[in-house]
This record gives sequence, C-alpha cells and structure tokens, in this order.
Amino acid sequence: MIYISLDRFRCHTETDEVGADEPYVIVAAVDLSTNPPASRAFRYGAFGDVDQQETHPVPFLSFWGLNGEERALPNPDNAIFIVGLMENDDGNTEALRGIVAAQVNSAVFASLGVTDRAIRVGLIMQAFNSALQTPTGFPSTDEVIGGSQELRFTPQEIALAETGPSAERSLRFMGDGGDYTLTFQARNRGQNAWRFCVKCRSMFFDGFPTKGQCPAGGGHAAAGFVFYLPHDHAGPSGGQPAWRFCNKCFSMFWAGDNANQGICSAGGSHNAQGLNFFLPHDHSGPGQDEWRFCEKCRAMFFNKESNKGVCSAGGVHKAQGFNFKLDFTP
Repeated sequence: MIYISLDRFRCHTETDEVGADEPYVIVAAVDLSTNPPASRAFRYGAFGDVDQQETHPVPFLSFWGLNGEERALPNPDNAIFIVGLMENDDGNTEALRGIVAAQVNSAVFASLGVTDRAIRVGLIMQAFNSALQTPTGFPSTDEVIGGSQELRFTPQEIALAETGPSAERSLRFMGDGGDYTLTFQARNRGQNAWRFCVKCRSMFFDGFPTKGQCPAGGGHAAAGFVFYLPHDHAGPSGGQPAWRFCNKCFSMFWAGDNANQGICSAGGSHNAQGLNFFLPHDHSGPGQDEWRFCEKCRAMFFNKESNKGVCSAGGVHKAQGFNFKLDFTP
C-alpha cells in the first residue's frame, strides 16, 4: 500500500521571464483498475521566488491513490500519470488544474475501447497538452515549460516501495528558457487520518464521520498533525507490532497481551479491528516523539506536555515503555 507524490524539484536554469520563476506542477492521475476508470488532476504550487541552482522540497500531496489514501499498485500498467510544468504569470493555477481534470477525464472515457496502452496514453497526453494551452489570465498567460511527460514506475520499484524504502523517479523539463528536474517518490508511509485528540490527548482514527468515544466525554476532537502509521510490517525505522484500532472508542491501543486488552472509554475492554500496526520508536529519523503507551488503559497518548489527558481507567494517562516517534504531515 503506497503513496506517490512530487517530493522536490530543482531549477537548473530559470525561464526567460523577468524576475524569479514561479513554477507549478500539474499531475493527471488515471486509475485503470476500476470500472469505469477514475481520474483526477493535482496541483503543486505555484512556488514563489525560485532561482536557478536551487532545490525546493514540496509539501506532501499524494496523487496515488486518487483520494489521498494509500493504495496498492501491483501492476504499474494499471495507472497512468501525466506531468506538466508551468511558469505562473497572470494565470489562475487552480482554474487550469480544473480544466486539465475535465479534459483528461473526457479522454479517459473516449478511449474506453482502446486496448493498446501506448495509444491510450498518447490520447490522454494529447488532451492534457491541449488543456495546458488554455489561457486563464490576462494580459500575460502562463507558459508551458517543455511538453508533458508520462511518469512510470517499474514493478520492481513499486515492490521496493512496499517494503519501506522510497522509490524515486525524476523527469527533466526544458522549455521557455528554463531547465527543471522534478523528483517523484513512491513510498509506503502507512495509513493516514490518525490524529491527536485535544481532549484526552490520545491517538485516534479520524477517518470516519463519527469520532468514537472520548474518555473526556463525547467524540474525540482532532487537532494538529495528520499521522501516517505503518502496518502489516515494520517500516525503515522498525516498529513494535500489535498496535490496533479499537472499533468502540476509535483509539490506537496495544493488543499484544491477550490477557489484558485495556480499558475502553466505550465500556469493557478495547476491541481490535482491522490492520496490525508496527509503530516505530526510539529512532533518529523524522517524526514527532513522546507518543507513549499508557499502562492503565493501554492506549497511545502524547506525553510531552504537563497535561497528560484523560484516561479511561480513571485519572490521567501514565507512560510506560518505548518512546514512539511517528511520521506526520503538518
């Protein structure tokens, strides 16, 4: 289960525009494994004040899966990713993204009867290129830097990404006087939508319309970062297994002791459901630390502040064991 996103870009040479560049990237993603096929367009930037010989990191935004979720891709032929690089002048970047989305979607359905993948990619790319030429501003329209390109990972690269290490692919764009390299990553970050509850200070799953049962009363209340938690196997930083989602209170709890499944705020013991999470701890990699196991209720809670939250076993949480350091996106 992976995410694919633009990770960074390097400006080797600025375009012929006056002043620093303001590039943006549009990616059209097509999922051919669904019936009918689904497609979306994603935008990165515009990025201001970009000068030559600079490398810029890009905030995380996954275009696979199409809705920001982790998604398996055992056969890369079942996905089509088309990438375009633009220089922003007076154009409306979001309007252009919408135009690309509409034209690519039309091309996907117009090519339903095409069985040759290369021909189908060509038809979708033709629609993508046509959309990029649409003026969305006046008096100066946005300029295309080079032509569009297909981004394609190999089965071996996707298999590598599934095991934890990132797989990278770069595309070079030259045009309008500019020269850029865009670097994309496929990686297994884990399940997203895990959040900090500002009321009880625990980690809970925020991916459902209902918010579980908070020991402080009512449903959990999300605040802060979105956490990505690895499951089914440990990631590059290792991890302790047997962390589970409780389908009663929605908290993350440790289910590794069959004789003690903790105390659930919805009554009785926690009830494990779904994935087996491997949560990394005591490592030197990126992430937020001071997530701890509560020895009373067995839930994961944030221990860095003087406020230790509300424990379903009564009183406040009490930390024990490892110092968990968890991957997040602001």
